[in-house]
Amino acid sequence: VKTKGSDGGHNGLKDTQDKLNTTKYNRFRFGISDAFGKGKQIDYVLGEWTAEEESKLDERLEKASELIKSFGLAGINNTMNSFNGK
Repeated sequence: VKTKGSDGGHNGLKDTQDKLNTTKYNRFRFGISDAFGKGKQIDYVLGEWTAEEESKLDERLEKASELIKSFGLAGINNTMNSFNGK
């Protein structure tokens, strides 16, 4: 969870920043890993999940829903303090 930052080459964030005309907006990153070769991001993102990745999904989705609930009820700063780095 962050309150500002660059698009990091992500087209969706580039578009959001263009529409908002700022890099200062709250964002929640749900990562996909970096287990892909250079230039192979599309194949990795759109590829099949491993059994290990699937087994971790329920736990990660539960944590993500807790984070989103915290953001709505406790605000961005409390949420960052509670969830970042964990």
